[in-house]
Amino acid sequence: MIKIIVDSTAYIPKEFIEENDIQVVPLHVLYMDKEFEEGLPGSYDEFFASFTKTKIFPKTSQPSPDLFTNAYNKVIDEGNEAIVFTISSSLSGTFSVANLAKADCKNPEKISVIDSMSTGQNIWGYCMEVIEKAKEGWTRAQILEYIAQLQINSQICFVPDSLDYLKKGGRIGRVSATLGSLLQIKPVLTFKQGTLLCAKKIFGTAKVFGELISMVPKNVKRLFAIHIANTKYFDTLYDKMKQAFPDTEIYVGELGPVVAAHIGPAIGVCYIC
Repeated sequence: MIKIIVDSTAYIPKEFIEENDIQVVPLHVLYMDKEFEEGLPGSYDEFFASFTKTKIFPKTSQPSPDLFTNAYNKVIDEGNEAIVFTISSSLSGTFSVANLAKADCKNPEKISVIDSMSTGQNIWGYCMEVIEKAKEGWTRAQILEYIAQLQINSQICFVPDSLDYLKKGGRIGRVSATLGSLLQIKPVLTFKQGTLLCAKKIFGTAKVFGELISMVPKNVKRLFAIHIANTKYFDTLYDKMKQAFPDTEIYVGELGPVVAAHIGPAIGVCYIC
């Protein structure tokens, strides 16, 4: 049987994790002199309540190899094989750690580690596809080839509330952040195949929803409305997505502290096609 292992930046809901027997290896967050494991969606309220007020920039760290090795050995001991998804190697060293751990497990040939070249709900969507194809009898090799094709056109698009976090993370300059705030410029950022880009710059919040929805292709396979500590505009985005895609199931996704450390509060869309 093919099992799934992810790191915590997949942000898969607890119910889905339990229903599909997925193992989650947590990344770590250092915030206000406290270090903690990143949990599952629904457990971030206390962190975000403080984060959005203080704007103190958290630090993150990858899991230890032992956590991955233990997860691999559990799968192997049960007579199964595993597909492992990690946060993009362009954002974290977790992919390298997961591969290092593979060499130390009981049977490395039973483990396939995939650099998602993304994060968040893209990984959740890939997990959905793995589960579906495994039930249809696909082999691990067939599924790996299929996921590689999905990665070509899948992406996350989001609009941050503020440019401050991108400035602190070194992704934009101080002058750009100041001018952006003064002019109410909202960057539409995309993360695809490991690359973060500013796809568009729009003025004001009113146009954000339409711009995000316009980036979703009509042949979308999995569609997510996502947010980071943002309920103010998220409900409006979700409602407009349902209007634009009335025949498509739209999943709700919450991203946690690790991704928040890069971009701060935000809303967005995520899709696989």
